[in-house]
Amino acid sequence: MLNRPYTFKGNEFIGIQYLFENIANNFTYECIVLPGKYKKDSSAAYIVTPSCSTEENTAGVGISINGNEIRVFEHSMNRLNTVILAHYDNSNWIELVLVYSNKIPSLFINGKLIAVGNRSPFNKVYPSGVLGGNEKGECYTGEIRSVKLWNKSLSVEHVALLKEKAYENNEHLTWAHDFLDGSQYKNGKKLNAKISVIMPTYNKFPDILMTLHSLECQNFDKNEFEVIIVDDGSGDKTPTIFKENPFSFHLKYIRSNHNIGRPNMRNLGIQSASGSIIIFLDAEILVNPDFILQHYSAHLKKEKIVVCGSMVLRGVFTKYHPEFNDDQLAQLNSMIRKQSTLSLKVRNNIHKRKPVNLLCEKDIYDQNFMKLSFEKPHVKFYKETLFCRYGNELDGFHFPWILFCTGNVSVKAKGIIEVGLFEEYPGYGWDDHEMGYRLYKRGYSFLNHTGLISYHQEHPIAQSNPQDALQNFVRVFKKYPEIQMRVFALHFLGISWNNINSVYESYLKLLSLFPLEYKVVKDAFYFMLESLASRLWDGKKLTNLLEGFPVGTEKVKFQLDELLKIPQLHTFVSSFKYMMNL
Repeated sequence: MLNRPYTFKGNEFIGIQYLFENIANNFTYECIVLPGKYKKDSSAAYIVTPSCSTEENTAGVGISINGNEIRVFEHSMNRLNTVILAHYDNSNWIELVLVYSNKIPSLFINGKLIAVGNRSPFNKVYPSGVLGGNEKGECYTGEIRSVKLWNKSLSVEHVALLKEKAYENNEHLTWAHDFLDGSQYKNGKKLNAKISVIMPTYNKFPDILMTLHSLECQNFDKNEFEVIIVDDGSGDKTPTIFKENPFSFHLKYIRSNHNIGRPNMRNLGIQSASGSIIIFLDAEILVNPDFILQHYSAHLKKEKIVVCGSMVLRGVFTKYHPEFNDDQLAQLNSMIRKQSTLSLKVRNNIHKRKPVNLLCEKDIYDQNFMKLSFEKPHVKFYKETLFCRYGNELDGFHFPWILFCTGNVSVKAKGIIEVGLFEEYPGYGWDDHEMGYRLYKRGYSFLNHTGLISYHQEHPIAQSNPQDALQNFVRVFKKYPEIQMRVFALHFLGISWNNINSVYESYLKLLSLFPLEYKVVKDAFYFMLESLASRLWDGKKLTNLLEGFPVGTEKVKFQLDELLKIPQLHTFVSSFKYMMNL
């Protein structure tokens, strides 16, 4: 989608299919790669990971590229064998082709045969669909333009034609991904992925599995969307999802072996996405059967639009957990009081202090999960403070980018190409709003889509550090010196959305009426907002915001009193005085 090679940093891998067990003994890989430097601490750096077959006397095949060293491996339950070891000049991009013919491997570099291995001792050898490494850290470092897998042994003549793309027999192309143009093939056909759903996750195996089942219920053509799980180093059973759960839609699993943060993981997903529309969805959010169709249809109606669903979110209890807080327990008890079976489940487990599932896969497919859903508090707040006043398209509201919340939001892929990837801020928060702001500056409008109701699976609330989000806001504040982002900082003083909007309009009016006058007030306003950001960063009290301003406050007050005589400036002046009195 980004029209550039995919870069493996030696920490992550991509799972397409654990093993292609419908192909045995005769197949061909082609990988166009630019390997990185030799890793002394690793005997293997897999560009194709040799997945282990559980079938007796069979093996999965993989390819390691470590600097200028290439190894071809066969991996069975009992052992990992090197069947080819070869070296080459790694000064530039190479086309690597591995042909298995009647279990005999032949390795080609740039169309030339460089090594032939012995016939495999196993009854069957299967190609793997895992790219870039494994959970042990045996990961490839470098770039990849494309990878292809054929379910036949290509001849020497055909191999020679690959680099020029003269051989294009897609009938036998089992799987392929060209990262430069985003095209993908599966079982001989080009995938028409209109939608890519990117789901970051960390240790949420039961929840994301339920979410995937809700995506299985979509009434959108399964061949026209892909789901990309981006796993930030989970220690639970999340890696088994793409191995053990055959869904009818196209599923891709990207794992970072080290925890690198949600925005970093989303960026990995974007680089591997092929859809013309990107949906960001949190791992624990269940969706209705028309979820993808609603996103897609909204983008057909308007070109430069961000479609937002996080402000119509509901909560749902798919499980009881002993670490629920009092509010969650009260909410759950009020909902199951009329459902004797569920109530009994909870009562029997409260004294045991053990989690218990309240819903199962069948409840997702039957849509019964909605019986345990409820409106989230923030939905009412935003409805009353924003949408009732400005409508769902936020006409007249100057900060619509606050709707860009990656729990449930979509934008055309070309929009992301236009503005770039997520800022990879540390900790939690503001990477999503920052991207929303970039899109806003490029002329994108924002829609609160009331048809995108989804359901957040309730879980114990982590005691996260809110200081992370405050500091990330300050990073955004410093990145964008324009007055709009400065005025937005008033939100952290408890000033309402409507008043912040009015302050912004009022201040713009001041600049229009008096472009050269009242410099002291203008300088003092900026000074206070900078002080506010500084105190947010340090976690200090948001008071004495004019402390250190080089001009006396009496002169500031005098100019404010003059401006107060102008009705259009009342909101700005009153907010200014409020800030001075903190």
